[in-house]
Amino acid sequence: MRSQCSTIHRTVIICFIISFLMNLIVIFSAQAKTGIKYLKMASLAPKNVGWARNIRNIMHPALDRITHGKLKLKWFWGGIMGDDKDYIEKMKSGKLDGAALTSYGMILACPEMAVLELPFLFNNYDEVDYIREKMWKEFDVIAEKNGFKMLIWADQDFDQIYSVNYRMNQWTDFQQAKIIQWNGIVEKKTFEALHLSFVSLRVSEIYPAIQQNIANTYIGPAIWTVGSQLYPIFKHVNPIKLRYSPAGALITLDVWNSLPKHYRDAWEDIRKKEGNLFCHKTRKDSDKAFQAMEKYGMQVSTTDSATIKILKEQSLPLRKQLAGTLYSQAILDELLKHLSEFRSKETE
Repeated sequence: MRSQCSTIHRTVIICFIISFLMNLIVIFSAQAKTGIKYLKMASLAPKNVGWARNIRNIMHPALDRITHGKLKLKWFWGGIMGDDKDYIEKMKSGKLDGAALTSYGMILACPEMAVLELPFLFNNYDEVDYIREKMWKEFDVIAEKNGFKMLIWADQDFDQIYSVNYRMNQWTDFQQAKIIQWNGIVEKKTFEALHLSFVSLRVSEIYPAIQQNIANTYIGPAIWTVGSQLYPIFKHVNPIKLRYSPAGALITLDVWNSLPKHYRDAWEDIRKKEGNLFCHKTRKDSDKAFQAMEKYGMQVSTTDSATIKILKEQSLPLRKQLAGTLYSQAILDELLKHLSEFRSKETE
């Protein structure tokens, strides 16, 4: 009897294994038949916020067009795979193929991109677009040197200053504020140069830090402030263009090089045409988010001229101080040269 039960048990196990293997064969056969390849991507952006929505509505159709639907992006939205630091580590270990990154992540992955975030470097998006057009190749080389391919260079925002307690329009406000430092080395060096009080935190720690009065002020993009539900805790916003913050999507260079050459060649055109459209749409979303916060009741302030003078005098020396450590003097000189050329044309 025991022998018979044992035989039945072995038969059940064998049948289960055969069934399992047959299912695997069906799955793999279907994948082989469709030939669809998925890249695993992650982002802090909530699924229905501007950046994420525009990726799905603009970049995905373009990718489908050039690959005939054979290459797709599988996204993990809203920080479910961690934050930018985690994404970069997972890309290097092979757990992720790529990520859409904030400026913190872009600079962490490609340190020389820190030059783009220097205080008071850009006055407007026209200048940003001009530098992107002139220097895309240089930043491509930087990304590749660090083991990545830059699929798109987008914008985080001309980040605004949000505060619970202060209008942030006078120098005394800056001196009294307890500011969250989350956006990387350039932000930290800027706060140090301005001798401001700050606490360094990760993105996931921003909301509880404000709630617990560990800090009362932060600098960030309008879309994120709305999409992450931070806006109800702030009373004041100052849209001073203290800094431009780049964003973008990277995949590992190994993954990029593994793709068919005609995919890679076609993507170069996509990131110019659809990339420009993506930036345009995201900027409009940023404006809408800012207007929504103002309508909600957030008070908008304008920085007085005396405060702007102090901010510039104390932060502009960072350009030379950080050259040779975060970025080369050569790339800073080239960027400033192009900006000077653009501004000269604008005044003609």
